[in-house]
Amino acid sequence: MKKLSLSRISLVFMFALVACGGVVRAEESAFTKGSNPILGVNLIGFDPSNGELKARLSLKLPKSDIDPETYAPLGTYQLVDELTIYPSLLEMKTTVPCSAFDNYMDSTYQVNDAGQQFLYPFDHHQTRLKVFVRRQVIGDPAKPKFEKIPFTVDTSLAGFTGYDITLIPRENNSPTQLDVEIDIQRTLPTKIFCVFIALMMLVVAIGYSWMALKVHKSRTHPDINEMVFGGALLFSFPAIRNIQPFAPPMGVLTDYGGFFLAESIVALTLIMELYFWISRKKH
Repeated sequence: MKKLSLSRISLVFMFALVACGGVVRAEESAFTKGSNPILGVNLIGFDPSNGELKARLSLKLPKSDIDPETYAPLGTYQLVDELTIYPSLLEMKTTVPCSAFDNYMDSTYQVNDAGQQFLYPFDHHQTRLKVFVRRQVIGDPAKPKFEKIPFTVDTSLAGFTGYDITLIPRENNSPTQLDVEIDIQRTLPTKIFCVFIALMMLVVAIGYSWMALKVHKSRTHPDINEMVFGGALLFSFPAIRNIQPFAPPMGVLTDYGGFFLAESIVALTLIMELYFWISRKKH
């Protein structure tokens, strides 16, 4: 019992150390230690139905450029997102207390090929991200002037479940401007699973149709259990279709290659079995 109690105390102590370590890291990450700000790119999600990519941009300022009393920057900073659908300016002013902590902005980008959704799960989307950072130049406050400054890009959160995200630098990408193309496509497991679901429905539908054909050749009436099985398939295929990852609305490529075809085969076969049962069953 003593050994068990000691092990529990050790576990609690370890968790406390981990928690304290997490708090310390969080405090240290409020500002950057270097001379350049850090631009964080956080891609949150993608809606292929309207072609919108959701993102959040954050700008961590150098600790040396922060007033320790007001937690406002010593010079006004501006984060400019050129291609977002939302307002494109984030400003951290010297006159606003704690403005250095209001360092993020929500962004939305429109992909240039929203019609690609039809090719699910092989749809391939692209959009562009152009961002730069400006800092106020010392001079006349009545006529503020700004200059572009270099910054470090953090893309550790540029991704989300179900998609492979690639950031491809473009011709204007530089230390003072982020200019990248965002390439979005489904992961390989998603593609394999969707193709498997479509083929499975098709194979099961063909098997059921083959069973009905054998009944027809035998010149006997079909068993009621066979028709119950067909009815169950007819109503279970939509549920099976919708378990595909991030299943889009009806009418995509895998529907025409799998679901619609399988559903049609089962429906026609069930009608044929009903005809055989009515015409051959002796009451």
